[in-house]
Amino acid sequence: MEHSRLPASALPSSQPSATEADAPVVARSLRWLRLAIWVAFALLAALIVGVTTSLIRYDREQALRRSESELLNLTRVLEEHIARSFGEAEGAVNEVAGLVALRGGIDAFGPGELQTLLQQRIPNLPEAETLFIEREDGRLAVDAKGRELAGQDEAGADKVTMPPVLKDGFDIGSPGHHHVGSAVSTPLTRQIFDPAGKYLGTAGAAISHTYFGTVYRELGLSDQDTILVIHATRHVVLIHHPQNDALIGSAVTWPSALDATPNTRSLVQTGTSDSDPAERIRAYRRLADRPLIIGASRPVEDALSDFYVHRRYVVAAASLMLALLGSLAFSLHRVANLRDAEREALAELNASLEERVRQRTEELEQSNRELLSFSYSISHDLRAPLRAINGFAHALAEDYGERLDATGRDYIARLGRASLRMGELIDALLQLASVSRQALKIVPTDVSAISRDILDELATTAPQRLVQSHVEDELVIDADPTLIRNALQNLLGNAWKFSRDSRPAIIQVGGRPHGEEQLFYVTDNGIGFDMAHAGKLFEPFQQLHARSGFEGSGIGLASVRRIIERHGGTVWVESAPGAGTTVFFTLPRSPAIVRRPRAKPAN
Repeated sequence: MEHSRLPASALPSSQPSATEADAPVVARSLRWLRLAIWVAFALLAALIVGVTTSLIRYDREQALRRSESELLNLTRVLEEHIARSFGEAEGAVNEVAGLVALRGGIDAFGPGELQTLLQQRIPNLPEAETLFIEREDGRLAVDAKGRELAGQDEAGADKVTMPPVLKDGFDIGSPGHHHVGSAVSTPLTRQIFDPAGKYLGTAGAAISHTYFGTVYRELGLSDQDTILVIHATRHVVLIHHPQNDALIGSAVTWPSALDATPNTRSLVQTGTSDSDPAERIRAYRRLADRPLIIGASRPVEDALSDFYVHRRYVVAAASLMLALLGSLAFSLHRVANLRDAEREALAELNASLEERVRQRTEELEQSNRELLSFSYSISHDLRAPLRAINGFAHALAEDYGERLDATGRDYIARLGRASLRMGELIDALLQLASVSRQALKIVPTDVSAISRDILDELATTAPQRLVQSHVEDELVIDADPTLIRNALQNLLGNAWKFSRDSRPAIIQVGGRPHGEEQLFYVTDNGIGFDMAHAGKLFEPFQQLHARSGFEGSGIGLASVRRIIERHGGTVWVESAPGAGTTVFFTLPRSPAIVRRPRAKPAN
């Protein structure tokens, strides 16, 4: 069957062709496509900027928290040193005071006898400038520096009445010149009474500021870090490091929260002060048995020095991803413009003859195929720079990873993941996942029974060992029994392991009330360790005795810390080389306290 063909001139001029009818629809589609391209670019750019901002904010918070933790650890170390130094001086002063009290007074000693007594003890007290004894009227009777005043009167000396107001304990005075020439020291004194209660005078030690300055220089602190030892009742500076004699004895204040809550021994604050307009991180720790407060501070700018370096890397990576997104959006926009130009060209050719229309239609179809191939090529070619970014990130990690710290390597890993995520965004295949933590099961838990079970299990593993263990009775607390058993297994396992060379080994488990919490402790007489390394103890994969033949993965105490902190408690350790180790941890007495959000523990 044959079909006749009408010439183009015979077609009704009022009847639009299919291309003319579809032109408005195509134009609107291309306009919406261009709008969608830039809207998608804006959304993705906002996402990248938001993630980058959140990451920078998180890194800043982490940097500040690291400095806060370092300063808190520093105050704990200083607390032990201050307590030990003052304790040694108190012991010597107490011994001298006791001898004077037994003799019935200063004048009961022969010439030079008291001075010899003091000079025998001062070499063992590096923290003391001198030891001295004062008469009841406040005049110096003798000191370890070679001065001794005989008799009851001294020419030109003013008598000062010293009423016996402090029969027990020691008094820490204000800094000044105390029988040691031009050196500034802090007096540590104790009044002397005979058995009948008669006031005989005062024995004391002049605590050396130079000694503490020498010790603190060995800590390797930066020039901007400061250490203060403050008298809690007199509100004056006793020790200042770096050495600043102008500030010794000056009035000082500390956060009122440290006084408002007696159970609060540690506190960290960030801000400025009247004496120092620079913003600083300040950590305070109150000594438990002496009217002293230890303060350590660091400028915020110093604490954020590493953060500023890392921030440049993050901003550079985000800028690179934004540039890639912009290139993609611009390329797609140009593709849409090319399609629009082709549509307009086809519209102009609609007035031509049918053959021309057919030819143009074929050309348009070919052009559409080329444009589709071009669009696919753009999508494919954009993966090449992403693969290059990912490849260079891997190469950087392999070739220069050892030169970077853990945070730097993490940024490299993030850069690699970001490039992969960019590829997934192009294909619209990115998915997010979340993981929720399993809730604690709080029930009454018998810590005593769990500890005995664990010790019995350990005893079966080494029946030849001589171990003396003691577990206090009725140690019961509301907690998750499975997690508490896990924590005790790690603590008692460490005590068992590190006391293997002791004959006999002694392991004790006990507890006592501690404010609103219950305090527990596990102690042993093992090899112990230097408290200077205590900051690493609860970090994953940190082993202080790995080279001493003690096996372990280095995550046991890190697990203990996570378990105790999940319960809302705190954990810390006290030890000394060769003197054993005691691990303390606290748990809230009430499950309601466990579920209440808590700030980062001070201990």
